[in-house]
Amino acid sequence: MNRRYFAVLVLLLFGATTVTNAAESILEVPEGYTVEVAAPSSLIAHPLMADFDEQGRLYVAANSGQNLPRAELEKELPNFVQRLEDVDKDGVFDKVTMFADKMTFPQGCLWHKGSLYVASSGAIWKLTDTDDDGVADERVKLVGDFGYTGNAADVHGPFLGPEGRLYWCEGRHGHEIKDAAGNLISKGKAARIFSSNFDGSDVQTYCAGGMDNPVEIVFTPAGEMLGTVNLMYSQPRGDCLVHWQKGGVYPRTDFAEGLESEFIRTGDLLPEVLNFGHVAVSGLCLDKANPNVVFVTQFNTNRIVRVELKPSGSTFAVANQSDFAVSPSHDFHPTDVLQDADGSLLVIDTGGWFRIGCPKSELAKPDIRGAIYRIRKTKSSPADATNDDPVLATQQKIWSLRQTETAESLAQIAPYLRDENSLIRQTAAQSLLDWPRSSEVLPFAPWLYRQLSVGQPSERRVAATVLGTFVKEQPSTILPLLEGLARKDNDAGTRHALILGLIQSGDRQQLSTSVLDPRESVSSAAAIALEQLRRPQVDLASQNWLEIPAASMGKPLTEEERSSLLARVENLAAGDAERGKFVFASAKIACNKCHQVAGEGGQVGPDLTTIGRSRERRDLLESILYPNATFARGFAPYVVLTDEGKLYSGIILGENTKELHLGVDKENNVRIPNEAIEEIRASDVSIMPPDFHKALSDQELADLIAYLESRK
Repeated sequence: MNRRYFAVLVLLLFGATTVTNAAESILEVPEGYTVEVAAPSSLIAHPLMADFDEQGRLYVAANSGQNLPRAELEKELPNFVQRLEDVDKDGVFDKVTMFADKMTFPQGCLWHKGSLYVASSGAIWKLTDTDDDGVADERVKLVGDFGYTGNAADVHGPFLGPEGRLYWCEGRHGHEIKDAAGNLISKGKAARIFSSNFDGSDVQTYCAGGMDNPVEIVFTPAGEMLGTVNLMYSQPRGDCLVHWQKGGVYPRTDFAEGLESEFIRTGDLLPEVLNFGHVAVSGLCLDKANPNVVFVTQFNTNRIVRVELKPSGSTFAVANQSDFAVSPSHDFHPTDVLQDADGSLLVIDTGGWFRIGCPKSELAKPDIRGAIYRIRKTKSSPADATNDDPVLATQQKIWSLRQTETAESLAQIAPYLRDENSLIRQTAAQSLLDWPRSSEVLPFAPWLYRQLSVGQPSERRVAATVLGTFVKEQPSTILPLLEGLARKDNDAGTRHALILGLIQSGDRQQLSTSVLDPRESVSSAAAIALEQLRRPQVDLASQNWLEIPAASMGKPLTEEERSSLLARVENLAAGDAERGKFVFASAKIACNKCHQVAGEGGQVGPDLTTIGRSRERRDLLESILYPNATFARGFAPYVVLTDEGKLYSGIILGENTKELHLGVDKENNVRIPNEAIEEIRASDVSIMPPDFHKALSDQELADLIAYLESRK
């Protein structure tokens, strides 16, 4: 009997008890919750991201279990989207259909009005099953082209905005987007959050930054955008939860110089809400029962964390963070978490196939197929009553009105700008952002002025953001924006929104006058805005970004090397972390010359401050004995040949439209003009010496491993 159907038969015959027991051995959840298998590995393999349709069917972006570079992905089109159905309505999916095959690398999907929208490396697609046979027979490429290498740090989503627009995330691999007439509308290298209409028109950048890989976003009932992002910081690595603001520019700071040519700047780069450290964040889900809570998946640490947020100025802070679901298995890698209609959470475990950048070692394990788990609450709590919250109901009504985009619906939204509840006022103001006919919003400007003057911090930020969108049509709006800047309690988010409004005004005369304002907070803001307006306009077509090839995946270990590695792990002596600390900094190996720990050390190797949190003993030993087997994301080696015949080998520390910053060894780096680069290619030879471990005794090696394991 086919293995898949045998597994399904077992589920049907023996019921949920067996499934629940098996799931609880994989995933530990808090008291008051239970976990069960919602889709076993016999039904689906290597799932990544998913979304429900109105009938409760689950569309799953899945992988074939292969780690392939871009050229091979485009040649083989090995990946796909499957549709799962729970035929007998027992909470366990028991039917699978291949909804769309032959895709590059789908990393997210959204069901909306009868079609599935998919972010698959290179583009955003609309897939439609026109004859209702469970297979998408119509495919439309909506937006492209987005750069990618195959390392999953590219295009993710899409997501439905509360106002009815399509949103998606793009990693830092560059893009070039043209409209239907072939006109270039966006080109750049930095990561971005984009939005568009559902037909792919009116593509806009919502916010951007030097970070490596924004993954998922959610919207609060007030319309605030939260998101997960990897490598927002690199030394040490920081994977974060972020409050994305319109027009905001965010870290990484080591690539910030390249952003100057791409974005309007309102001052310092905007900060994160929560830095998790090196965990490889991915899926993000807002708790419908308690909108102050989000769940975040962490690929590297085998867990889902629960983060409770609270207001902090105009943005958010963490009220509480705790582990919600943790797996004792190091081969459990959660990539998505989403909420079903009944309030239960689905957790997607992609299994052991992925090994590029985030995983713990070179060894891919495609035989570990992953699964989908369901976490249910077994007892109610006071938070469950929030579904009947009248404020939440009003917010939902406002967004329903916003999606119709009629003058009549605007007239119904307007009174909420004066509501006694600040959250309702803020939501109403947020719903006016990017109203398609701004002239219809102008009569309500006085109410927004009032919010800007006396509202709560988040109201003031939102009011400033909305006012900035029509300041050109109503020039007098610049005056309340300037007065708003005079307040001493403005935080970074509010100040950003106010200065962005000044820039959008284009009023150089008023700004030149305001530069002389005796209030420093006003004069400095006017100076920033004036500087941005005087900056030469960027010619998108002439941007001279280098075409940097995909990083090497390393040299796979031979069977002999793998056997030797496992034997070394098995026979490794007991180590002492304190002695290992001295070995780490000793003259004979000087790890600290390349690697940082707690802010001290070099920067041409990965930061090891919390390496013990995401790497096991086997992985650490592999990196020391076989440094060419795999490369941490951001530290892959490259070879650069100049037009003068000079050859450099090292890691890329930074880049912009003018030059490449290369770290060639632990003490030296070089900046090479882009125009002088004849060739750049990925190398499979690490800058880490291959035999340096031979300088260590067996005990010193064991002590070094113990020290690295202790860094948590």
